[in-house]
Amino acid sequence: MMVATYGWRGGDPRNMLIVPTETVIRVAASKETTVFVTAGGRLYIGQYTGQERGSLKQVELGSRCVRDATVYRGQVVFVTDAGEVFTRDLEGGDVRTLPVLEPKKTCTHGQEEKGRKVRVRAVAAGCDHILFLSAKDEIWVQGRGPALGLFTNKTENEITNPARVDFFKGRRIMQVEAGAYFTVALVEALPPVLHDNTPESDNLPDFDSYVRSCEQCRRETGDRVLFEDGDDYDKCPLGLAVRKEYFNTDRRCDLLSPAPSSVNMDGRSSRNSVFHEDGESSDYVADELDPTSGEVSCDGTTLNTPVELRTGIELKDMARVHKQSEGSEFEVVECNDDETDMGGEAGGRKSSSGGSNSLFINADAARQFISRQLSWMTTTSLEQGECIIDNEKLNNKYHIDSATELIKENVASAANSAASLVATGVRTVSDKVGQLSRHFSSSECADGELHDLTPDSDPFSLDTFYDKAPMPKMSKSDSYECNSLPRRLSDELCRKKTHMRTASGGLSFPKVGRDGILTLEKGPEQVAKNATLIIDGGQHILNTEVWAWGSANKGQLGLGDLSHRSTPTSVLSLNHMGVTKVVCGSHHTAALTIDGQVYIWEAKDTSEEVDHTTSEPKSQKSSYWKVFVWGDNSGGQGGPPAPPGTPPVPNKSPNKSPSKLGNASAAIISPRRLDLPDGGLVRDLASGDNYLIIVTIDGLTFYVGKLREEEKATVQQIPVGDATTRCRSVLCQCDSVVCTADEMHPQVIKFLKNETKYLSLLKSVNQLVVKPFLTTCSASNSSKGTTTAQKDTSASSGGGGSASSVDSNQVQQTKQELLEAYLNITHAVASSLSDMLDDQAADVTAVIPIIRQVEEHKSIYQKYMNLVCDAIAISGLTISSKDANVVLEKCQTILASLIPEDKRKTNSDLFAYLILRPLQHIHEYVEFLHSMKTDTETYYSPFTLDKIKIAHAHWRQLSNTAQKSQIEAEATKAYWETCSPKMVEALANPSRRLLRESRANPINVHNAGRFSSHSFVLLTDVLVHLQYSNFTTYNLSTMWVEAVPNSSSIQNGIHITLPEDTLTLSSPTSSDKGQWIYALQEGIKRSVHGTGEAGLVVIPRAPPLVRNAAYTFTKNAQYKDATYSGQWFCGKLHGEGTMTWPDGRRYEGQFRQSVYHGPGRLEVPSTGGVTIYEGTWKNGKLEGKGIIRYANKDVYIGLLHESQPHGHGELKKGRFSSQAASIYTGEWSNGVKHGYGVLDEIVKGEKYLGMWQNSNRHGPGMVVTMNGVYYEGNFYQNKLTGFGLMMFEDRTYYEGELGVGGTFAGKGSLHYPSGDTIEGTFTGNWEDGIKINGMLQKGVGGASDDENVPASFGKLSVSADQKWTAIVRQCQEQLGISSGVEVSTTKVWETLATRLETEKQAALRHGGPLDILDGIDRIPETKGELTYHDFMEIHSYLGKAFGSRLHPLGHLLQSLVDAFRATYGGVVAHPRLLPYAVQEVHSFTSRLYQLARVLFPDLPREEENILLEPDMEEQEEIVVTPAFVIHPWLLPHVYSPLSTLYVLHHQQKDEEYWRRLLKWNKQPDTALMTFLGVDVKFWLPEGASIMECSRTLGTLKDQHFTEAIETLQMLSTSFSPRDKLGLIHRTFQQVSKAVMNKLGNNYLWSMDDLFPVFQYVVVRSRIQHLGAEIQLVDDLLDTHMQHGELGIMFTTLRACYYQIQNEKLNHMV
Repeated sequence: MMVATYGWRGGDPRNMLIVPTETVIRVAASKETTVFVTAGGRLYIGQYTGQERGSLKQVELGSRCVRDATVYRGQVVFVTDAGEVFTRDLEGGDVRTLPVLEPKKTCTHGQEEKGRKVRVRAVAAGCDHILFLSAKDEIWVQGRGPALGLFTNKTENEITNPARVDFFKGRRIMQVEAGAYFTVALVEALPPVLHDNTPESDNLPDFDSYVRSCEQCRRETGDRVLFEDGDDYDKCPLGLAVRKEYFNTDRRCDLLSPAPSSVNMDGRSSRNSVFHEDGESSDYVADELDPTSGEVSCDGTTLNTPVELRTGIELKDMARVHKQSEGSEFEVVECNDDETDMGGEAGGRKSSSGGSNSLFINADAARQFISRQLSWMTTTSLEQGECIIDNEKLNNKYHIDSATELIKENVASAANSAASLVATGVRTVSDKVGQLSRHFSSSECADGELHDLTPDSDPFSLDTFYDKAPMPKMSKSDSYECNSLPRRLSDELCRKKTHMRTASGGLSFPKVGRDGILTLEKGPEQVAKNATLIIDGGQHILNTEVWAWGSANKGQLGLGDLSHRSTPTSVLSLNHMGVTKVVCGSHHTAALTIDGQVYIWEAKDTSEEVDHTTSEPKSQKSSYWKVFVWGDNSGGQGGPPAPPGTPPVPNKSPNKSPSKLGNASAAIISPRRLDLPDGGLVRDLASGDNYLIIVTIDGLTFYVGKLREEEKATVQQIPVGDATTRCRSVLCQCDSVVCTADEMHPQVIKFLKNETKYLSLLKSVNQLVVKPFLTTCSASNSSKGTTTAQKDTSASSGGGGSASSVDSNQVQQTKQELLEAYLNITHAVASSLSDMLDDQAADVTAVIPIIRQVEEHKSIYQKYMNLVCDAIAISGLTISSKDANVVLEKCQTILASLIPEDKRKTNSDLFAYLILRPLQHIHEYVEFLHSMKTDTETYYSPFTLDKIKIAHAHWRQLSNTAQKSQIEAEATKAYWETCSPKMVEALANPSRRLLRESRANPINVHNAGRFSSHSFVLLTDVLVHLQYSNFTTYNLSTMWVEAVPNSSSIQNGIHITLPEDTLTLSSPTSSDKGQWIYALQEGIKRSVHGTGEAGLVVIPRAPPLVRNAAYTFTKNAQYKDATYSGQWFCGKLHGEGTMTWPDGRRYEGQFRQSVYHGPGRLEVPSTGGVTIYEGTWKNGKLEGKGIIRYANKDVYIGLLHESQPHGHGELKKGRFSSQAASIYTGEWSNGVKHGYGVLDEIVKGEKYLGMWQNSNRHGPGMVVTMNGVYYEGNFYQNKLTGFGLMMFEDRTYYEGELGVGGTFAGKGSLHYPSGDTIEGTFTGNWEDGIKINGMLQKGVGGASDDENVPASFGKLSVSADQKWTAIVRQCQEQLGISSGVEVSTTKVWETLATRLETEKQAALRHGGPLDILDGIDRIPETKGELTYHDFMEIHSYLGKAFGSRLHPLGHLLQSLVDAFRATYGGVVAHPRLLPYAVQEVHSFTSRLYQLARVLFPDLPREEENILLEPDMEEQEEIVVTPAFVIHPWLLPHVYSPLSTLYVLHHQQKDEEYWRRLLKWNKQPDTALMTFLGVDVKFWLPEGASIMECSRTLGTLKDQHFTEAIETLQMLSTSFSPRDKLGLIHRTFQQVSKAVMNKLGNNYLWSMDDLFPVFQYVVVRSRIQHLGAEIQLVDDLLDTHMQHGELGIMFTTLRACYYQIQNEKLNHMV
């Protein structure tokens, strides 16, 4: 793409300028000097004399990067990217700083704060004033005159320090232009004010009176950082103060917003980055910490990234959510939570203006409020006698007329009295202000009305004022120094770069990233988000306002008069007109809009009229860009004069005298249209001193004004470059013009022209019809509207049934949604046009939005199409056209030039045309894309052509759908008009369409009676069966249709399956049958799949057999009145679904063949609460693992059968101190406790371990209590009867007859620890006393603990192998092992693989990791004979299996461990239970090993021990035993309760051992080793005597054999006996190592030497429960390890323990 830059002076391109070689982004000029700012941040100054090209020099600025510049009073003022302002004489000299500082602030507490430096982003200047635009959207001014806009009439005095214009505080200033003595600003319109009368929002502090350094201020403001912009008020379009609550802004003043973008040399627009000469981009915005970085939002994302490079998620963050307020043209902005939190200031001031007491905070705020409220007003509506001024007062060029002086006097009076009224309320002041506002108001404009911009329309009544209007004295020089101050439109977060500018300072708006069409990343949700962005961007474009202030002697303010304004005043006729750019000359202003028309503002009854080349009303002309021009037309800027004979424009004000205008006769003071030759469409606009330069869409350049002084005013095309040159953008200042040109694609230009005319119509319809109609719809009474609609529709239907019975609320809602969708269409078109004009991509498919964003634009049109068809179907268009009669009557004249005459014969025809026009435009898109696709003159790359074909397919599909949908909607409307009101009321709704009915296409019920009446109506979602006056509906989503083969009993039959019924229909012919089947299937597909609003939806040929649908049962006994929502299969509930009953029952889970089957959850409410059944269902019943949560808060977790506990399970009952009052763990059968189980009654402090039957203790069992009592025996129906054993805490025990609750009840013997025994008859209990009738037998002496064990101990309880059989049986079932059947390893592995895959899929459905099986589904390879390598593979697999609950072995291990902990853990841990615990560990080991051998038959039998030699020398040989295989995975889980029992069992011995150990460890090493008999050669230093060591080492401890001691201390941290023996072995090795290091490697131990040394190590190791550890090893150690070297070492440790227990300390030296 060829890009060129041209520069010239005046209107003749032949008078060339020397321009910089790099891209120029700013031009500022005076008479003989031109200043250029380039994209690289360089500043150039060119000097020109006469017609010479002059010279160009670069200004040396060091590292400064310039972003904007202007010429002011002989100096160049420029702004850097750091926000600093500098100045320099045009002739040369040093660069000086021009400080812009905030004023000093003083709070009410007396603390002062110095003015902080303002970071400036742009600058502009007129003759006597200069403006600075800060990074915080503030305007700062310096100079003199009314153009400053400082709320004061004392503008003659020079303002030497920049002052802030508070009027626009909080507003979005998109662009500011400075004329010679006036200023024009383009700002974003305010949304409606939301009212919130909460106390928090009514009492808002005045943050301008607070300072940062004052602690009291921080406390009063809640320590919020709200000092950046402390004003809580904004302005309405008339200047009244309103609450600032419609947006939240991130006021990070440290970041400077980027300078406007430009067009670089390759023709691409650099919106957010500067393109240097080398083509690379650099960010405009410099962060204070990193000058090279772009702006970063609070969430860390870069904000100045070009929109087309952003992702969909980032685009979402950039978007604003707008909501149009009813009856208002303002917009409501809804901020997300993440946006609200971004700015501390904005986040802390979310308020409203609802309360009257919240208008003023203090006297200053009151004065400021009243000044703002009144300062905008002019004297245009004063009576003639109120504004008489003496001619002597006309000499001051900044004079404010007497009417304004009268207003100011009232303002001053109101403001002075406001301070005293603040404390008691401001209602009186508000009333006074309101009276003054009504008295002096310039104009009033109703919401929703389009301001009449025709010459006859004058929004201001200025008849009297024109007779006496003063003419301010202006400067003698016609030239001036001024520059534009463009400002891009930002979204609600000012740091987010949603909107960008073109090279010449115009606006560009957000668009979706150019990432291709129909990509996988674009799902329906993303398309909807992108479509919202497109609509939102168009809404921003149209939602603008123009404000002007300053001198108006030549009408340059465009306010319809020649009165000066010292306060910004809104140009009401341009509000919400989509102005995107304003430019100013010396005494004229022009505005560029989006909707394709050109306007000027022209004086009334001038002696020299300006020809605008049309006699049509000025607001009716259709072209692309509007250009509003107003001000001085002496140079012809408003266009050429009218040809001779042109009739004068009628004057609306009869009292105005043309002769009284004097020099103002050539002024254009009201908006009027400027027509270009051949209806040229404007792309860009710039203004010189007294002329305009316009660039059209075609790339033509026009000069508007006088080329030379001797020539007449003209609109003339000027040649730029050669004949093929096409200009894209233009910069202009004074007499200097810079233009950028490149190539333009003809298809893009064609599309732009078509879209321009289309947008012009849409915009006019929105302003004239849609918005007023929406206001009327919102304000109208619904009942009145319904009555009117019924009356009108009934009249139009001509009798019979009609659509008048359609719910009026549905009609009103559809109508409102339709009109809002019409607005969205307009916004989308405006957004796409703006994107095209701003886009400079070489690929045509990347420029045209309907190709690049085909899915997004298609979704917008499809939504509108659906709403139009909905309105047609329920006669909504007919009703709406009658309601819109009043609105349509008002705009007939204006719409005449936009709409063909045959389409507006009646208001109904006109309304229908306007509503259907967007659907017609879809066909135009298809034709345009078809012409591109078949264009043989233009070459497209294959990739580009593919994208065009895809877009054409999309729009063609939508076009066909639109035609078909309209036909269906019309047929539906006609059908409802023939139906009874009852049927219409019951069935008609906007989205329902007629597909087929039996009156035109016969079908009947098979074998129907002769006198029966049956008819059928097929709608889009239901099949209606009519019988006389009654009808039944069947949902298509739960209907399955199949053809019935012809037979003797039925011909042409159709069988319909329904959830609770079936229908058999017959048709007269096979053709009718086929058509009905096709119609039914199509209806079912549409009901199931929907219409598919995004993209090309692929719908299967036949309806799916499996589908999701909702249905309410009415006949089924099990599900009567229940509503099901979920999956179906051929009329049956099948798959995931939810069933709910009116009584509160609810099932959520899997179904199969209409019954619960699979994972599910059932809730059954009752009077006491809700019972919840959760688990796996089979044929409607819970089976397998599940949970039951009872209404009384009891919980059962375990196995179930037919929804009842069956197998192993745990029941927790009651609550006590946050724990279950009782817990039963054991076997169940059909809902009752049956088999072995453990009941832990926490409240009673008692635990039962034994057999159960029918929930009663029945069979052998034992009971332990917290009091230390233990008894066992046989239970019968919860009663302990017969012979039993009772043991007490003091080692006393009783053997004999026992009764209920552990009482003595018969013959027996009582044995005391002393050896005494009583034999006889016993009655009573141990606590209350025992009655004995027997004989006492004295014992010989006290028996030891081992000897005091009853002979019957353990013989009356359940054996370990009979416990927890249900758990083992469940594992066997999962592995496919059946009792009495030979086990097949292959079959077991197949069963296991199937189960693991099922568990894996279930885990993945719940979000589990992909590698959840962790290799347990892979079978280790074995060779038949077990080798060392094979065993290690098996051992590794078993470790993974036991560690995973998905594996049956892992689940078995965890269940056994849980049962073990429930049995032997908890508060009722009794030392007498230790033998049983050890037996269970052995039993667990044996049963787990047996199941492991089922998987791996190569493992040896339990009674066999196989020695495996390692393959490598560094490996140890192993003996394969059940303990070696199982203990590493079992003992770590049961170690805690098991070790507790060992500690309790050895408590007395370990206490004695520990007491001695503590005493011995108080001794130093020398004393202890001497006492223990350790030979001195092991510890005495070489050459030293015992006496010397006693003196030197007598107080040292723990200095010998430290490594051995540390190793032995780890004994308590290991779990298995093998590991503990390994630590003992390592301890002996460490002792030997220490001795050999001292005595040599050849030293041989003897037991006499070894035992004392090892005993020393044991003492210093301080193992508290050494006896329990020794007993654990002794009980669980394999037999083969009890002998040999390890056995001797273990025996040595045991001997040391006994030695310590029995040794006496009085022998210690």
